[in-house]
Amino acid sequence: MIDIESAKQELIRHVKEMKLENPRAPRKLDHIIRVAKISRELASSLGLTEEQIKLAELIGLLHDIGRFEQYRVFDKKISSIVLDTQVKFNHGEAGVEILKKDNYIRKYVAQDTYDDLILTAVYEHNRYALTKGLSKEKELFCKIIKDADKLDLMYEAIEIYWQEKEDIQEIETGRLSEKMLTDFYQHKLADNRNRISRTDQILRFASFVFDIHFPYSFKILAKKDYVSRMIDRFDYVRKETKEEMQNVKEVANEEIKQRKDLE
Repeated sequence: MIDIESAKQELIRHVKEMKLENPRAPRKLDHIIRVAKISRELASSLGLTEEQIKLAELIGLLHDIGRFEQYRVFDKKISSIVLDTQVKFNHGEAGVEILKKDNYIRKYVAQDTYDDLILTAVYEHNRYALTKGLSKEKELFCKIIKDADKLDLMYEAIEIYWQEKEDIQEIETGRLSEKMLTDFYQHKLADNRNRISRTDQILRFASFVFDIHFPYSFKILAKKDYVSRMIDRFDYVRKETKEEMQNVKEVANEEIKQRKDLE
């Protein structure tokens, strides 16, 4: 019922047809394909059926489809911090609208059996907290996509983001948001709307460990040492920032250590 290769080709066609000039677009497509792969891996680790595994992978392919509309609407020069803190655009909600319009979702899956579940997962994937009252099935697939998305964002924070000298300097000289630090030390996902600098994005990504759900996800974090590699990329200029980031690293890694072997 679910043809992953066909769905992947449709997504690539969709993005190509939009003729986006924003340099974030090809990186986002790469991210989506990696997230789909991670989603499949997570679903397999949970012992789900092959059909459920394909469904998780399909949700991975569709979760960020709304990002491309965001890139079409907003100037490519707008910084990520402005997009995250000032622009009223929810790419999860936009993704649902795109998939619903003219029944576009049929381009990705022939039957409508899973439509509600897919649309729910796309809608929920970037929300600060899951909507209460979701069915166990919906909650499961929402948690899979949220974990997969966060795992790849942490990979990108090490390998892809902030490669230019100006970006590195901005992170290394920046201050940390007290509100985001409070969230972190309360073992909560740091609220992105409280960012005051690019340095806060590192803190935000470190706080992902408090919003990850499956032991297998924590095993990936431990094996690839994402938190330490991400934080240690930079030589923080401010003494208080350097000390705070070391504390953040220790707390986050302790959370990973405790959670990776829970079943």
